[in-house]
Amino acid sequence: ALIGTHATGKTTICYELVAELKKRGVNAEHLVEIAREAPKAGFRLNKGTTRDSQSWILHTQIARELEFGTRPDIEFLVCDRSVLDNYIYYINQFGRNHVLDCMVNEHVKTYALLFKIPINPLYLKSDNFRSTDALFQMRIDALLDIELMNREICFQNYISVGQTIESILGKK
Repeated sequence: ALIGTHATGKTTICYELVAELKKRGVNAEHLVEIAREAPKAGFRLNKGTTRDSQSWILHTQIARELEFGTRPDIEFLVCDRSVLDNYIYYINQFGRNHVLDCMVNEHVKTYALLFKIPINPLYLKSDNFRSTDALFQMRIDALLDIELMNREICFQNYISVGQTIESILGKK
């Protein structure tokens, strides 16, 4: 999974990774960012998110990952986010939730690799979906760093598509 705050280029990188893996004969698929599939009615994200919105995202993320996991034809699933960085938006707005904490702690163990995408100011522009508030983006990124450290989650800092591909293929 690629992890990081919004507007860092994760989706673009996911497409590049899957394309490169397929060029190398690896059957890979891309799990899109779940928040973009959210129901339109009453659904709010970013700084105005709701408990229901974030819970739906977390549960749907896990369900979709499990669906892909049942397909024997897929060697690698490249996720545009993990449950952890989705949960960070919940923590930011509402604080911790014991049940969700346990669920995230267990599910994050299912990822073979996590790659943290750094903030790139060039990507923080209006797409009529994500916040363009740079301070909000930095807060989410900082919360993610804290959670990675506190939960002792292993991850790699993203450097390039090539380096990431080598790490992925090393897991094959």
